[in-house]
Amino acid sequence: MSFLRGSENYVWCTTSVLGKGATGAVFQGVNKNNGEPVAVKTFNQLSHMRPPDVQMREFEVLKKVKHENIVKLLAIEEEQEGRGKVIVMELCTGGSLFNILDDPENTYGLQEQEFLLVLEHLTAGMKHLRDNNLVHRDLKPGNIMKFINEDGSTTYKLTDFGAARELQEEEQFVSLYGTEEYLHPDMYERAVLRKPVGKSFGATVDLWSIGVTLYHVATGQLPFRPFGGRRNKETMFFITTKKASGVISGTQTTDNGPIEWSRELPPHCQLSTGLKKLVTPLLAGLLEVDPHRIWTFERFFSEVQTVTSTKPVHIFHVNKACVIKVFLKPEEKFEHLQTYICEQTSVVAETQILLYQEKLILNEIDENTPGKNYPDTTDNDPLMLFNKNDNYVNMPQEPEAPKFPAFPTIISVENDATQAKTACSVGHVIKRRVEDLCRASQLCALCVARWGSLLTTRLRDTASRATALASNAQRLHDAARALDLAAAALRHAAPLTSHEAEQWAGSASLLAAEAESLRAGAAGLRTRHAGGALRAEWDEALTHAACPARLRLAERAGSLVLRLRDSWQHLVRDRATRSLTYNDEQFHVLERITVAETGRRARALLQRAAPLARARAMAIADWYKVAQTVYLQTQILDKDVASADLKLLALTARLQDAEIKMRARIQQLNSTKAEPTSRTSGVVEGTRGTSVAGVVGASGAGVRALSACGDDVAAGLATNSMLLADLLRLTRELRS
Repeated sequence: MSFLRGSENYVWCTTSVLGKGATGAVFQGVNKNNGEPVAVKTFNQLSHMRPPDVQMREFEVLKKVKHENIVKLLAIEEEQEGRGKVIVMELCTGGSLFNILDDPENTYGLQEQEFLLVLEHLTAGMKHLRDNNLVHRDLKPGNIMKFINEDGSTTYKLTDFGAARELQEEEQFVSLYGTEEYLHPDMYERAVLRKPVGKSFGATVDLWSIGVTLYHVATGQLPFRPFGGRRNKETMFFITTKKASGVISGTQTTDNGPIEWSRELPPHCQLSTGLKKLVTPLLAGLLEVDPHRIWTFERFFSEVQTVTSTKPVHIFHVNKACVIKVFLKPEEKFEHLQTYICEQTSVVAETQILLYQEKLILNEIDENTPGKNYPDTTDNDPLMLFNKNDNYVNMPQEPEAPKFPAFPTIISVENDATQAKTACSVGHVIKRRVEDLCRASQLCALCVARWGSLLTTRLRDTASRATALASNAQRLHDAARALDLAAAALRHAAPLTSHEAEQWAGSASLLAAEAESLRAGAAGLRTRHAGGALRAEWDEALTHAACPARLRLAERAGSLVLRLRDSWQHLVRDRATRSLTYNDEQFHVLERITVAETGRRARALLQRAAPLARARAMAIADWYKVAQTVYLQTQILDKDVASADLKLLALTARLQDAEIKMRARIQQLNSTKAEPTSRTSGVVEGTRGTSVAGVVGASGAGVRALSACGDDVAAGLATNSMLLADLLRLTRELRS
């Protein structure tokens, strides 16, 4: 008997089953002309019993749609043996989303990045259907296929349009299609409970199916689960129709027991807290039964666009030694980032210190930079969040990992395969936790390096500013002394007012002393803590804290999971055999032992990694105390230098004002004297670009005395030629 069947251009094998449904099956086949692998959908006798227009509907729908997120139609041909038409489609080698969720790795839902990909592609496919006024009516993970592109990227595609039909926005339909767990409650009432309810249904029934599907993808389980599953149909209907608005799941764990309602995604879900905040309202809107609150497709498309357009920002929270993730909308600013961080960490905006690589984040962006332009971050290269007011580090306690199942004494090929699959699921959970612990340990070391680099740069800059301040203050002191000398010389020519007679050298001397003290303090702080000093503190703290990543614990966990999966597959093959020979049974027992032993080793690995990671967290706590103290000292020093800079500017302005008045006084004296005047000049350079005139023209003995000291004054000020440029630069910096 041949298992091969064919059409004009395609051939397929009936043993290569890709999927089966109520009206037909899908097989893997090839193009006779070029060998291209394809998927071929054939129809059974039940399908042929449908009205002709219904049979043709799927063909017409497939001809009408053409989108990258909908499985491509290649041909519609007649089967050679006269069994009717077959649909030839592109082959999605990644399998269905149902099969992906059935894998032990995804027992608790898809990882975040993959979930977002499903959300984006599912929505794009549905939008194309609605743009063409089509309703799918059988949306579920089994009808979403994973296509692997040539470049290795993934595209999810909608398939199986056997229940699809054209339906305008305001139109209704009365026929019943779909899969129980994903049916809208009104359709469930008629199709499953067989109640003669005179209701018609609109296109929005697809929204409920999308909501159930997305919950399944996010958590690995259905949102509404009565005790006994499909057998408990009345309770299922009760859960879906009596739930309050905003509730996204309802579970019954005992026969006739209470329903456990929830408005949140479960803790085991792999989505981050930041994404849960966006996805939960989306699910609540899709799983709404109140006719007055049901979403439209436009609302759904808009909400998904909001979620998928966000910018993920990975942040390593040093005080908790863990990575958090926030999602910025394209136009949100820095204040929104601070708010989202505070929501997850309780670190208020005023005390947040955010590092991007080896600098403060606000040196990379400004406060008005939109979220879409923020630098890219990853789990392994996140922003670093420090708290300037809190140096306590406490890694949060992980929830207890699920336990590995124990095999019963009696061998059962059916039960053993199920137990092994559960063991694989637990193994994947442990693997992810070990990976998280290793990553946290590596990020502890990375934050030490980046913080140390930041402090080194800040200490260098502060020391440089303090040195420049001391130099400029000394120059100003010299200029003030020169002005005092000029005033003393002028005093011989005419009486001076109290302002003109003011002594400037004293004030300048005090400022110069303060600046020198700041210079010495900055130099000392830099000497003590710059370079490898802080790193040495960290290295000392690590004496008894080995890094689990360097011990390659994550790689070991991966190897153990692969071993679990191998044993699981072996037991699955035994289940397919049903009856085992004596030797087969011995190998079966060995695989059970391997699963149990590998599970024990995996749990021991987690128990080893957790204390090591906590020891690293404690080590960073000891280092953090020193680092935070140095940072605060640097901040205080920065403020003191800035304050002294302002004093320097103020005194410079006063000296300049005194010089202008002295110049005016000299000109007044010149205009009242008959004999020739002589002039001598001196310069007090200030931040506004005007030199102090030391040139005095006067008559009599006072003028001669002033003239005599003029050369000395000018010589004393000649060394101040760079003061103007320096102070102008400082002025611009302080005012910017």
